[in-house]
Amino acid sequence: MLIRPMIGAWEVPRIESILTHEARRLAVLPVPGLSGDLHQDMGRGAIAVEISGSLYGDEARDELLKELRGKFLAGDPVDFVADIVGESELEQVLIESFQLAETAMLSDTFHYRIVLREYTEPPEPPSPADDFGLDVDADLGLDVDLGLDLLDLPGLLGSVPEIGDLLSPVTDAAQNLKDTLGGAGALLSPLSDILD
Repeated sequence: MLIRPMIGAWEVPRIESILTHEARRLAVLPVPGLSGDLHQDMGRGAIAVEISGSLYGDEARDELLKELRGKFLAGDPVDFVADIVGESELEQVLIESFQLAETAMLSDTFHYRIVLREYTEPPEPPSPADDFGLDVDADLGLDVDLGLDLLDLPGLLGSVPEIGDLLSPVTDAAQNLKDTLGGAGALLSPLSDILD
């Protein structure tokens, strides 16, 4: 080992094994009548690194927990270097999980397993309003500050047909309803006299 594995500025102690898992993301596309499947390559997945080791004594265990748990709970990406990832593009990792086990067979001996996952900075979300119209001036020779003043918006609509009175079909029905219900007050007047 030329480079001792380090998570951030912390050197991982007493490593027994370190392994990486790299895989391509393949979409399997079954085709009826075709022997086998088609595969679409979706690029490589994030590299996973698993580090296992053992510690002796409470002090070593407490130091490991202090260093590792702080980074794990923060959830921030940390730098990672090791020989096993030398030719990859792995620079930062997230601590995906870690385990610490104590057995009764060997007193004061602790076994640990740390799983790291490659971190990729997410792209900035596109913001269409921030740069809207910045390249208009160069392409069209217009001043962007003019805005919509140059556009003839009514002319863009073309000829709009006359809509007319939208309530005319229901006007006659509304008048008939009014006439019919107009006499209802006279029918209910004896009831009104009783309830007063």
